[in-house]
Amino acid sequence: MPQRAGGPSPAGAFFDTGFTTIDSLLAVSLLYGLQGKSDCKVAAIAMSRPNLDVAGFVDMVQRTYHGPAGNFAQLPPIGVPEKGEPGTTSPAFVKPFEEKQADGTPVYKNTVRSLVDTADPGTLFRNYLEAFHDGDAFFVLAGPATNLAALLDMPGVKKLIAAKVQRLVIAGGAFPSGAPDPNFRADVPAVRKVLAEWPTPIVAAGQEVGAALPFPGASIDKEFEEAMPGNPVARAYRAYQAMPYDAPSYALSAALYAARPKAGYFKLSDPGKISVDDSGRAVFTASAEGQHNYLIADASQKDAITQAFVELASAKPEVRRFRGPQQLQQRPQQPQQQQTRQRLQVQPQAAPNEPAVAAPEAAAPNQ
Repeated sequence: MPQRAGGPSPAGAFFDTGFTTIDSLLAVSLLYGLQGKSDCKVAAIAMSRPNLDVAGFVDMVQRTYHGPAGNFAQLPPIGVPEKGEPGTTSPAFVKPFEEKQADGTPVYKNTVRSLVDTADPGTLFRNYLEAFHDGDAFFVLAGPATNLAALLDMPGVKKLIAAKVQRLVIAGGAFPSGAPDPNFRADVPAVRKVLAEWPTPIVAAGQEVGAALPFPGASIDKEFEEAMPGNPVARAYRAYQAMPYDAPSYALSAALYAARPKAGYFKLSDPGKISVDDSGRAVFTASAEGQHNYLIADASQKDAITQAFVELASAKPEVRRFRGPQQLQQRPQQPQQQQTRQRLQVQPQAAPNEPAVAAPEAAAPNQ
């Protein structure tokens, strides 16, 4: 395994969502908070719809959490598909860009102007996954499974996933059987393909878990602003809907379990198989040979989970030093007329002679 100063490096976190709800954005903050605690290393973020306004905001959030390094083209671009419907754009992802400083300049800068400022999700995930040692990554899916289904169709990727990935955690469904899930209904063939062909264990965080563990909106004006004044995620939370409100924690719960599966926050169902009907309804069938489980909210852990949500999601970014085998190059700079599908080529480069690489002040070895 790649080594961090003082011990093994944290597992790489790969996050895929539609960014249609505020808890997906909170999950990004939580993953960076977990990175500050050395519980994971945010590797790549992708969205399942071609909405450049949303991609621009997520890219800005990523750069904010990377501090000074976020001002340079050293970070992985946000994965954005070329095809599909862009869907609605919540004010959460656009209103913060309207804020001005005293001199009239924008408080937040949007650097995503076109698809060439993004990456193909499947290629992004494949290339960044190759930078990790075996068993040193996990995936969180909090939106339609479109990108992951396409990833499975790429040559050699199933074998790569089986070698590199510990688990896939899906924010979706209602268990053991409940209401249809909007993200499953958005692309039923894709979620069926992922459930049938994904070569690692799969754990689902269902609607009942997210509803039982609401994210406390009061923390936005307190912990978030105290830790990082001007936090763009706090700005987005306020713009998402009228305050005060508590957000459901589907994506947050999935991300927390994915990074800390042995922390005891959740109970785990017996093994089985998750299937999805034509309406997007998930059904769990118990089976000793099954590779699927679902999370069960533990009432005795509610306070601990809520505290973890707030502490991690609101945490000020911390600089960590990692040791790793490979380092990924920055986005290729090409003439505008040549930047078409070449945006996909985010290629890993050979391991440097010096294994210690600073993160996030410089390009991290596992990014």
